[in-house]
Amino acid sequence: MSIINQFLNLLIINRCVICGKILVKQSKLYPLCWECELKQIKNNKHVCSICGYPLISETEKCLRCRDADSNYITNRSIFIYSGNIKELIYLYKFKNRKQLSEYFAKHLAAVLIKDYSECIIIPVPGRKIVKKKKGWEHIDLIANILKRKYKLPVQKILKRKGKKAQKTLSREKRAENLQQNVSIKRNIKLLPKKMVLIDDVFTTGT
Repeated sequence: MSIINQFLNLLIINRCVICGKILVKQSKLYPLCWECELKQIKNNKHVCSICGYPLISETEKCLRCRDADSNYITNRSIFIYSGNIKELIYLYKFKNRKQLSEYFAKHLAAVLIKDYSECIIIPVPGRKIVKKKKGWEHIDLIANILKRKYKLPVQKILKRKGKKAQKTLSREKRAENLQQNVSIKRNIKLLPKKMVLIDDVFTTGT
């Protein structure tokens, strides 16, 4: 092995998971180059005041939220779930790209600090079978970074049982599945007055 290759092996920790560009250890905490990071589409345009979906012609609420009751005040999605963001979430959740937790935590922290500084942050717990298999859980890891690195008030007050993944169920079954399997921990006596639940993908808002 040449001296140049030995030197590069010391510096290179990964390639960008989107374009394959070589990344240098000192430049990034996560495997995403600056160019690809800037291309991600943030959901900061005109959105529904309830579900957070982008609006086309409506002024405040989308047609779905006008005719339906929700069990939350509002949803805020950091990114639009399409293109490379779908790929990044997939790589993070299912291909063990744990470093991407730093990327998601950074963008999430910016919004939480700016718009939700009075709220307690509560991560939605994942399925135990997934954590046992991988040794880590994707939302839990992001929550830990928000608390440790960004000094945000994170409280893990929810617990979860059951083995069914939400994505495999219909809207009605999702509500039933969560009602049976997600609950508040027994040692929690007092709930925060203002809370933000954090999860990976918003679909029905169940």
